[in-house]
Amino acid sequence: MWVAGLLFSVATGCSVDEPTAVRPLAAERPLRSQSASEGADALTRWETLGDDSLWKHVEASGGVVDVGLRQPGQAAGLRRGRVLVNAAHRAAGRGAIAAIPGTEVLSVDTLLPIVTLRLRDRAALARLRKLPHVEYVEPGFFTPVNGRNFSFAELASGCGTGGYAGPRDEYYVAPYDLVPWNYRRMKIDSAWAWASGRGVTVGLVDTGVDSDQPQFNEYFATGWSSGRTFEKFATDRSTDTRIWHDDCGHGTRMASVVGAPRNGGGTLGVAWGANLVAVRVDNDVILNQVAATREGIRLAATKARIVTLAFGTWAHYSSIAQELEYWYFNTDRIMLAAAGTYPCFDWLKPVSFPGTLQTVWTVAAFDETGGLACNSGRGHDVDFAAFTNQPVHGLWRDAPTYTYTGISGSSGATAVMAGLAALYLERNPGASRDRVQAALTAAASPTGWRSPYYGYGVPDAVCLMGVLCAAWVEGPTLIQASGNYTWTIRHSGGSGPFTYQWDTGSTSNSISRYVSVYPGMSEYLFTLTATVRDAQSGRTFTMQVPVVVRDPYGCPTCA
Repeated sequence: MWVAGLLFSVATGCSVDEPTAVRPLAAERPLRSQSASEGADALTRWETLGDDSLWKHVEASGGVVDVGLRQPGQAAGLRRGRVLVNAAHRAAGRGAIAAIPGTEVLSVDTLLPIVTLRLRDRAALARLRKLPHVEYVEPGFFTPVNGRNFSFAELASGCGTGGYAGPRDEYYVAPYDLVPWNYRRMKIDSAWAWASGRGVTVGLVDTGVDSDQPQFNEYFATGWSSGRTFEKFATDRSTDTRIWHDDCGHGTRMASVVGAPRNGGGTLGVAWGANLVAVRVDNDVILNQVAATREGIRLAATKARIVTLAFGTWAHYSSIAQELEYWYFNTDRIMLAAAGTYPCFDWLKPVSFPGTLQTVWTVAAFDETGGLACNSGRGHDVDFAAFTNQPVHGLWRDAPTYTYTGISGSSGATAVMAGLAALYLERNPGASRDRVQAALTAAASPTGWRSPYYGYGVPDAVCLMGVLCAAWVEGPTLIQASGNYTWTIRHSGGSGPFTYQWDTGSTSNSISRYVSVYPGMSEYLFTLTATVRDAQSGRTFTMQVPVVVRDPYGCPTCA
């Protein structure tokens, strides 16, 4: 890898805390810039629609709307996670709403200034939007936006078996569980020498989990995965008596990648030692029931340190954005959102909501060639990526042992990233969200380079464990003779102490060298050899740096 005009790096492989109560953070956290956000620009904003256009969506939602309250004269009811509407103004806002003919209050949020209503007609909507107490009005259910033609992938919406492409660079680990190809590609299987996610809880806000899949029921805490828990809930109003049961399959497959048990029952998850919390918010991963989704995020966030949000839509929902904003600024929860999945022939692939929000980490998919998958959402909103695009192993239904379904695209990538975060938190209990993000960034891009399409890229799981994982030499590679030049060994990861060795005999991390003219030559090449070693892990990197030297005055004696 080229760094600051220098040469080259070589990287070789070698090898939580419980949820806490909501608490204010000492400092406000910086948010990434969205000045060039393709995803945010592509979203429909309900506040930009006229009453006639918005009413069509409200009518399609059965008249149900979510209304954000604010104090008259203020721009918003929530700012950087702080509720700005006091009890008196909340009551005044609800009273003003109830006085509008054709409105019915369905529910009142006890945490955020949000009221859910049913409206009888367009006139009620128009009067509601004019109230000084109202910040926004948006449909309570997902409906097609502005006549957008939904692609096949959006209509398919991630439900079903997901398909399985067959073995690809896979192998078995004790006690006879299959390791998917992408785990090896990201060195996840090597990282298990340090962590399995034990003691960390991951929440999945999704389509539930299959009630007939024994690996997520009676066998979940068996084998090497013993001693952990799996809680299941639902906020979806349309479910049957098995309220958390997964009729879609998406949530079950997400749970597989995050934390399927290591017990000899087939495949296993990235964080096979972690606890899981599954919250069914809908039977689809195209956002539908807005209030149920918001409640599901809240439920998962109260129980889990890491929460996956592998669903999406093409409209911005302020009520969901406020929910995520609240948890971002008032707790240290980690929210991971999928960038979106498309057909490969769809040339426009902006990030979908809520991946456009600054309060989540957005994850894209890489394919087996080592680049951004053709079906993955992309853009400035993306923070990280993971290998998934050839379907990785997942479980669904009561499948026979060693028979798998698959999950790919940005949903699978989000599950992988959640598992990686759990591995890190087991090894670093009590680490802040900022520290986790910094560790993932360093493991994906040791130099800090960020792509405008896939963020920092794919983390190396071994690097994430804190061992020495990358090294390179900074310094010139094309120089003029008769001058002093400096080269420096740089590295990422590891806890030291570090030792350095140059072929010149120096044991410093930097060397300075006078380069002279070589008689009879106008240009010549020499090679520097540099080694760095981490004493604690024993990992060593050796780099060779070719340097071209030119005589600035030419070579008058050369033939």
